Amino acid sequence: MDLANKIKAQREKVGMSQTELAQKLHVTRQTVSRWENNQTIPNLDTLNDISDELDISLDDLLKHDNLKTIGSISKDVKLKKRYKIWSIVASSIIGLSIIFLFLLSWGRYSSNDLVNRVNPFIPYRYGYAVVPEQTPTKKIKATVTDEKGKKTKQYIDEPQPVKAFVTFSPFGDGEWLTFEIGAIPKKGMNYAFVEYKGSYVRRARLITRDEIPRMIRDNLGTSHIPYRKDFDQKSTNPFD
Repeated sequence: MDLANKIKAQREKVGMSQTELAQKLHVTRQTVSRWENNQTIPNLDTLNDISDELDISLDDLLKHDNLKTIGSISKDVKLKKRYKIWSIVASSIIGLSIIFLFLLSWGRYSSNDLVNRVNPFIPYRYGYAVVPEQTPTKKIKATVTDEKGKKTKQYIDEPQPVKAFVTFSPFGDGEWLTFEIGAIPKKGMNYAFVEYKGSYVRRARLITRDEIPRMIRDNLGTSHIPYRKDFDQKSTNPFD
């Protein structure tokens, strides 16, 4: 006896109509009718439910059945395994994407140069800044070579990075950045051209005021403004 006849015979044996069985299995009566007429085959999960509702083991349902039914169930099992794998892959991709975007947002907010440097969503910008007329220095011990090639250990003044407000638009838009400029070579060169993305500065070079575009120069001012934390508005947008 094939599966279709076994379902019909067992349903009638327990005194259950097609409608009653359909309600218990949460399917339509037409679906049960198609099973019993061998037009369609229940999937593996539904077969388990049929086994419970009709009080017949799964082995007895499938015993001596044709290869078509076995092949259909085998295909269903393979599809379920494939679906499970793809679900895990999709969930992993979504999870990693969320972590990636969170990391980019954190890097933007915390001014992490390494994260901002590799952030593909932040564009490079070009801005201008007024820097201190005298670069701050720090005493360090270094090896110095004189004109005769003699090397000695001496304390020297090493230029330190400066923090300045870098303006990139004629409307005064910009942000506070920390970058290295070296020593100011001469009076009037306390302006900097800065190429950056987020807090990461790719390059900064000293220029004169005349090298700054006039529309930006008019809003830039002439003296360096010391950094104030309450003026620093950090973006949390990883795309900005």
